Amino acid sequence: MTEDRRFEIELANELINLANDKQAAGADPTVIAAAYRHAAANFTAYAYAQGTNKRLATKRITKDFRQQLEFYDKRHRGNTPSM
Repeated sequence: MTEDRRFEIELANELINLANDKQAAGADPTVIAAAYRHAAANFTAYAYAQGTNKRLATKRITKDFRQQLEFYDKRHRGNTPSM
């Protein structure tokens, strides 16, 4: 596993912990998810605008998100083994 991948997973876990804390405090999990999608879109656009000279990789980003979303939906419903 690369150092970038380790950092990605570590940061994702921190964000999930924040979401769990917000849910435990009474926030609707679908509202938390919408806020995370908003933040992810905002920061992704910012990262491409500031960090590269490349155009926004919309198709790849969308494909990656969909694959992860479908994997985790199956996982949380008990239809796939954990990673």
